Amino acid sequence: MSGAAIKSRPRRASVARVLAVPAVLLVASIAGLVLGLTGDGFPDGLAWGLLSIPILAAVYAFARRG
Repeated sequence: MSGAAIKSRPRRASVARVLAVPAVLLVASIAGLVLGLTGDGFPDGLAWGLLSIPILAAVYAFARRG
């Protein structure tokens, strides 16, 4: 068997790399919910921004998918 016939497996991503984006989305969502419930004025605007991050991420993922 020659070396060219052996296919190499793709590298497996680490758990931290796989869960990095969901963790950021989780933290942004929780921070947005807490700010929205506890603040008025500027914190409300910041809450809107933080809560829009998961929505924008989903739109980006669907657009990139095809």
